Amino acid sequence: MTRATAATSFGTLLEALIKSLADAARHQPGVEEPPAAILWTDAKGEWRPLIPLLRERLPQLLTLGDHDPATRTGPAIWLRCAIARTLDDLDLPENEIPIIYMPEAARQALRAGDACPRALQPLVELQYRGAVWTQRSGRDWTVEAFLVSDDSLGLDVAKNAKTKRSIMASLPVLADTPVSRLTGRLEAEDFDRLMVGDQPRDLLRWMSDPRGACETYEAEGKWHAFCNRCREDYGFDPESDGDLTAGERLGLHDDAAWTALWRRFCESPAAYPGIPDLLTRSKPAGTLAFIKESWPEENQEAETRLRDALAALDGAEANVARSRIGELEKEHAERRQWVWSHLDMAPLAHALEHLARLAERTASHIGGDSPDEMAALYAEGGFLADDAAMRALAAVRSTADTKAVSAAVRAVYLPWIEAAAVRLQKLTKTSPLPHAGQQPTVACDVCECILFADGLRFDLAQRMVAACEMRGLSVRQDRRWSALPSVTATAKPAVSPVAGQIRGAGLPEIFTPEVEASGQTLTTPRFRKLLEDAGYQFIPAGEPGDPAAANARGWTEFGQIDRHGHDMEAALAGQLEDEIERLTERVVEMIDSGWRSVRIVTDHGWLLVPGGLPRHDLPRYLVECKWSRCAAIKGDSKVAVPTAGWHWNQSAEFALPPGVSCFSAGHEYAHGGVSLQECLIADLLVKPAAEASAAGASVVDVQWLGMRCRVTVEPANTAWSIDVRTKPASPNSSVAVSAKRLDESGKGGLVVEDEDLAGAAAVAVVLDPEGRVLTKRPTTIGGED
Repeated sequence: MTRATAATSFGTLLEALIKSLADAARHQPGVEEPPAAILWTDAKGEWRPLIPLLRERLPQLLTLGDHDPATRTGPAIWLRCAIARTLDDLDLPENEIPIIYMPEAARQALRAGDACPRALQPLVELQYRGAVWTQRSGRDWTVEAFLVSDDSLGLDVAKNAKTKRSIMASLPVLADTPVSRLTGRLEAEDFDRLMVGDQPRDLLRWMSDPRGACETYEAEGKWHAFCNRCREDYGFDPESDGDLTAGERLGLHDDAAWTALWRRFCESPAAYPGIPDLLTRSKPAGTLAFIKESWPEENQEAETRLRDALAALDGAEANVARSRIGELEKEHAERRQWVWSHLDMAPLAHALEHLARLAERTASHIGGDSPDEMAALYAEGGFLADDAAMRALAAVRSTADTKAVSAAVRAVYLPWIEAAAVRLQKLTKTSPLPHAGQQPTVACDVCECILFADGLRFDLAQRMVAACEMRGLSVRQDRRWSALPSVTATAKPAVSPVAGQIRGAGLPEIFTPEVEASGQTLTTPRFRKLLEDAGYQFIPAGEPGDPAAANARGWTEFGQIDRHGHDMEAALAGQLEDEIERLTERVVEMIDSGWRSVRIVTDHGWLLVPGGLPRHDLPRYLVECKWSRCAAIKGDSKVAVPTAGWHWNQSAEFALPPGVSCFSAGHEYAHGGVSLQECLIADLLVKPAAEASAAGASVVDVQWLGMRCRVTVEPANTAWSIDVRTKPASPNSSVAVSAKRLDESGKGGLVVEDEDLAGAAAVAVVLDPEGRVLTKRPTTIGGED
């Protein structure tokens, strides 16, 4: 993250902290299961002042300390029982990962093995079952590091003892200060100023919690002054007028002072959790004209109307549903700009944005006179209908909202994918999709790795392209057809470097081919053995492989899209963004480990329709086996459904249901048949962005904050990396944790872990993607201003 984007990414430090803790659970390359807990080590106890504020927003937050159930605090053994949810005096939310805050405990202590303090030893194994919230370098997050790091707020903070003292003194106030107000070079005086004279913040805090704020202000000796300022600045007396009057004035905001206060509330509404309820209670009665946006009740009533309108589309004709969605979009679009939208109180308004795009994209069917022409039209924009359907479903969580959005999605989406599938199946009767040997073999060059992502549908691959490019990577896109039937057993080996060593005999019930040399069924161990014999490292999830090995080529598998689809059905839509993020992080991890590029392939896509795909009957006596979207035909039986040749043996035909129907009922998620969503798959090659000209490359600034170094390079080039070395041309002399790429503003941060090097002479170097030194600048470790 850059300083330019920090203010728009987070409302406050507290919100950024909450998001960062949540990200610690999600973004773990190689980890397939959710962590048992998030460990938050804080060696100096710097974050302790914010824990009461965080407890209000994070019911899953636990603290290491003396037993106190009221504050969800206890010793290590108690914490172990808490995350196992075996305590009668503690009720943790089931759908949230527990966070264990550990004041005065450093991560190094947990990693010390037998030397770990006895009080912490019961938590040691959670390092492996859980996630640890740390900086990229593995060090604990300090308050100062969180403020300045490009991985968090990216603020420009002076690095001196006076400023640090002011930061810690102002921390409770700083936590709820809008990040947009923390601009420019921040000195001690800027943080001191937060402690005095912020009447709008104080008034909003009082409105959010009148009794609590009053007790606090009285204890601080400023209640009298606070009331005086309210009377002077807002024409309002907290003691005589009360909170309902304040709520009404805030909602109406009919003069400059109250308008400014409303804007302040909108900047970081989550910082004042009691205000929505206050506004609901203080809404004017009668026919008084007022701004609807101000009142949560107005938004909730609009959400209810929208929910009912969408639910009414259940069973509607597609054209009728599209027209109605367009009308609803005109009515509700403005609510996405209301403050309640930013508090997740308008999920249906956000879902409607995607429904409107879905309605627009499904207004015309995909044409084309051959499978390849249909593929081209789909790749040029048709896939956006699938993307819109998934995003609409992902935008809602409650059962009622999901039911309403599902009805709308089904009404416009099902007829569209049905028409495309029927057309493609008709065209493949005269122009069959490629079988074994008719598409280029998936392979890679030396120092390249193949990443297999099961079920990475074409629309999701486009999301992944965008995610990789956001990280400064370049992506070359290609596409190919899945093997038929589009199930993993058949299609996965078809996108591997060993496809030429595989054959089909007859038509097995599980659609699994054989190893050509031995005639044995292609099991997972045999598939891996073929890869290794072909010179490919099989790289387990979470491991980087060895890109420095002679003639290094790799194969790794990652992601759970298909598994989640079969387990979760339509609820998969809500998991897709996290899956794409995890896949992208895996790609970044591989490239950072030294692989020159990563080729991303998949076996098949899938169909997903809430409410279930239509059922088409196929008598059981005609088939050897019957899957949801394909079936092995028994002997010479004749079936009254479409057929296609098995990818590995064209003389063996299998049956597939017409259109997007299934051979059994109750499937919201399925694959194995012939449709664009199942059969057209992406083939991506990801590598560092192309090297720009190195002419004029210059290190213009080197700053040290303790043992953290921040380097600024001109011109900015995200393909370049920075390092700190004792010998500029020798990678082995690096003293940093690892070289880091520059961000789009030409900045990058490095950490030197060995504090004994403080004061030693070193050189900051800029490297091109091949590791060549472009330019350098002398520096002193830990000591340059």
